[in-house]
Amino acid sequence: MNYTSSILVLLGLLGILLHNLVELNKINRDPSKANFTLAQYFKLEIYSILISVVVVIVALIIKVEIRQLEFAGKWLGLAFMAIGYMGQSLLIFVMGKANKVIDKDENGN
Repeated sequence: MNYTSSILVLLGLLGILLHNLVELNKINRDPSKANFTLAQYFKLEIYSILISVVVVIVALIIKVEIRQLEFAGKWLGLAFMAIGYMGQSLLIFVMGKANKVIDKDENGN
């Protein structure tokens, strides 16, 4: 299937929504958080959500440069949903790798 950019962004956003629904489900099942509201959740998580949105958009822009996405082929839609779901974690992983490379170069190794 040939995915358009708008479909890939939509799938990424659905991944973000799915992640937040999973988190809200965990909170909902915890009896100690009975007074927790949806507004409180979004107030706490707004930056995580925005980070995930940015990661999805960046992945869309650079998808031709990401070798793993090229190998996804017909699974590209699922890959973008996973990118949305794991957006913040992916950013932390990539930045950690980049910091290791930078530190390695600075130390002359």
